[in-house]
Amino acid sequence: SRGTAAAMTTAAAMTMGARVRLGPAPDIPRAARRTAVRRATSTTIGRHALRPEPSNHAPSNPSSRGSSRRMTCGARTMTRGAHHPRVHAASIAADDTPDAPAPGAHPRAHRYEHPPETYRSAPGEKFLMQFGESMRIEELPAGTRVVYPGVRKNAPSSPKAMRAMVESALDDPVGQPPLREKIRALVAAKGSTGVKILFAFDDVSLPLPPMRSPDIRRVIMEECERRCVEEGVDPRCVKFVCSIALHRFIRPDEFRHICGDYLYDKYSKLGATSNYNAVDEEHSVVIGRTELDEEVKVCKDFAEADMLIYANCNYVAMDGGYKSYATGLVHYTTLRYNHDSETLKKTRSLMDPARSSLHASIIRIGKVMQKHTDVFHVETVLDDNRFPFYLRWVQILFRRMNWIQKAMARISCFFLRFLPNWLRLWIFWGPLVRGQFGLVQCVAGETEAVHARTLEANYEDAVVDVDGQADVLILAPTCIGPYTKDTYLNPLLVNTYALGYYYNMYVEGIPLLRQGGAMIVVNPVPYQWTEPTHTAYKAIFEEAVAPLGPERFEEQQERFATDEALNDIYREGLGPAAVHGFYMYTWAAHGMEKVGKVFVVGADDARGPDVLGWERHDSVVSAVRAAKEWLRGRGTKEPDATFWQCPPVGYARVSVGSEEERAAIVAGNVCKKTGRPRGF
Repeated sequence: SRGTAAAMTTAAAMTMGARVRLGPAPDIPRAARRTAVRRATSTTIGRHALRPEPSNHAPSNPSSRGSSRRMTCGARTMTRGAHHPRVHAASIAADDTPDAPAPGAHPRAHRYEHPPETYRSAPGEKFLMQFGESMRIEELPAGTRVVYPGVRKNAPSSPKAMRAMVESALDDPVGQPPLREKIRALVAAKGSTGVKILFAFDDVSLPLPPMRSPDIRRVIMEECERRCVEEGVDPRCVKFVCSIALHRFIRPDEFRHICGDYLYDKYSKLGATSNYNAVDEEHSVVIGRTELDEEVKVCKDFAEADMLIYANCNYVAMDGGYKSYATGLVHYTTLRYNHDSETLKKTRSLMDPARSSLHASIIRIGKVMQKHTDVFHVETVLDDNRFPFYLRWVQILFRRMNWIQKAMARISCFFLRFLPNWLRLWIFWGPLVRGQFGLVQCVAGETEAVHARTLEANYEDAVVDVDGQADVLILAPTCIGPYTKDTYLNPLLVNTYALGYYYNMYVEGIPLLRQGGAMIVVNPVPYQWTEPTHTAYKAIFEEAVAPLGPERFEEQQERFATDEALNDIYREGLGPAAVHGFYMYTWAAHGMEKVGKVFVVGADDARGPDVLGWERHDSVVSAVRAAKEWLRGRGTKEPDATFWQCPPVGYARVSVGSEEERAAIVAGNVCKKTGRPRGF
């Protein structure tokens, strides 16, 4: 039926961030890889130590042989395919030494539902691409390099298995005593009514799509709350806060989904469930300054708590760690230190925290917060099982689909063209599309030690080795992203997703698209703004971005930050804070600075592309042809195009010629503080 076909397309558009793992390169002996793991530093990804990046702000990992080895085994015991939270080391070793792969097969194919692949497209070959609140099937020019990150095997997803993994993490944390012991000591020191416990958790910007019930954060908080009560904490001394910072307040139904019926009913009656208001001064307090004199103004409930228990749902490598609460629970005036164009331009990848100036500032702020209030951090890593069974074809290469899957894809693309926008929006965000995620890993304890393991599991089997940068990069952003839940996509967010998130899906300092290259964005770029949720976005786009451009738009930031009418939308829970739209445009600052020119495919309305400086085309073939001609006019003799398929999600690790060439590219990837992006 038309509804069924549309529902299938739902999932298609729904991925923006997903977690990712990295597998060792096939030419490195396993024994050598294990040695490297034991010597891993803060820039470790999977079992590969990344090339060192000098930084005083990179998060530190356990450095001793014993703790490092335990970190590796811990991450592996929680990896997809494990049916118990603790797996014997021999089982892990066996998992890494399968039978010899078939000729031509991926060397680690046994770890994937659909293995990664990099190849050149055949003449006339078709590809399923996301297209905002729709999908379309497009042809690529013959010889286009296609990079497909692959879909990893599913992790344990039954509520019983996930709860067992969470309990194991709480009772065997890293860098801290078990949660029960910490609570017991607090109660002994302050009494049952003197202990203040604050639960905080990520908002609905992740995971994407929303996780089916039970949400993993619910499982974490139920187990932590049970331990608190059993050890004598008075429930009247417990609070739950969503760490939204400047995002839209989560609604009661969303709060209930994340926390579960039991916790929500119990604590909402006590008036102990809330969203953090990061705009109004009465909800925040200054607790100190960083070594670089950054003022740390935080949620008042956090400052008054004896312990923060944070329930994290990790979706991409950018998230988690100090960023959970040093972004979500800090005031606007503190966010300004790292959510600005200058900082983002100096960030070499949002998905590689050790090379990110954004994360460097967040880490400094987070350490001040951790020193003020005891933090027990619980982080999870989810698998790639984003869609119900009837939508899993969305993540498969079109040429690998069977005839039924191809028929479903074609029917979905056809019917979506005729559905009204409101119905497409309901399909993509409705109950038919819920993430079927399994739990790859759960680790609890001290923030830095926990996040080191989270990053390792995030990258494992998800880093894709790519030989050489692209001259032309083809991307197809979906409407399902962290800032479009229940809302329409708009030009500001298309720019954010393409030149912010997608452009930054690389590690080790070298972007997939070379500096000055051309980007092709497959997206309708609709000029529609959901009211009142994106009222401020529209005003910022028309009054700051359009007249002032990327180099001067922040001149208007303070005016919007203090606009009471727009901030009332935030206070009423109907949209993000007025200033948040500036951060959306800022998120793409690195990409806008380094990309030479952007071509867009399928944008019928010229208003958004004209403001952004994008050139419109009707097909990918036409856009690639125009991009190559543009590059030839600037001295590139044989421009080469690459299509990065997403979903599924992965990270590019780009190799280039000599170490000298590599070092020059990495150094040049740091943007200057000023200067108008090429082509904008």
